[in-house]
Amino acid sequence: DPYVAQLKGSIKTVSPTAEILDLSHANADFDIPAASYLLAKSTRTLPLGTIIIAVVDPTVGSARAGLAVRTQAGRFYLAPDNGILTEVLAREGLAEARTLPIPTEGASSTFHARDIFGPAAARLANEKSFDSLGTKAEKILRLPRNTATVMPTMAKGQVLFLDHYGNILTNIPGSELGKLKIGQLLTVTVKGKSLSLPFLRTYAEAPASRPFALINSDGEFEIAVNQGSAAKELGIKVGDPVVLKL
Repeated sequence: DPYVAQLKGSIKTVSPTAEILDLSHANADFDIPAASYLLAKSTRTLPLGTIIIAVVDPTVGSARAGLAVRTQAGRFYLAPDNGILTEVLAREGLAEARTLPIPTEGASSTFHARDIFGPAAARLANEKSFDSLGTKAEKILRLPRNTATVMPTMAKGQVLFLDHYGNILTNIPGSELGKLKIGQLLTVTVKGKSLSLPFLRTYAEAPASRPFALINSDGEFEIAVNQGSAAKELGIKVGDPVVLKL
């Protein structure tokens, strides 16, 4: 597809010295909740002051607004107002937001990433003031957030994301599972199916093709299969409930 190249071209035309880093082009088509999750995970190590364009935009050309956002953490985001910024704002906080003007001429009604978000990000990179990007946004659409419940004997959450390896990423925070011991067998119920999984520190500690549990690099409780797909083997999809007996 020519779309990524066209977006980069629109940025370089306005800001020739802009350094462009590709975060991801692998989000599931039209899946805004997954994009919100990926965005928050992908930007957490970027330097403060970084300008990020995030576009998964199935309603492009409709009445939905385009946004420029400055977070309390000090990063800038250009994105449609469709909930894609939900997880980023939960993590970084909202400092201020501007509604980007939609030109009546000269901009495609089906490619706002190239014709609106890209040039706006480039102007910001050229040290144009944030306020000059648009009028103050009074409200930003946020998606419902599903948080896990951790009790002394049980943790209840759900599958948030399946990565391309087939690892099952949940919303159960590892920081609240301090009582778990490496090597112990865990009773985990996923989508009503009870599993007995060893709790390990790394993928390499598990026998090949066997499911196990660990705390992943983002601090989340994860179910994986060493050199295999846990999602395929266990028949799991995003949104499935997860119950961990403690």
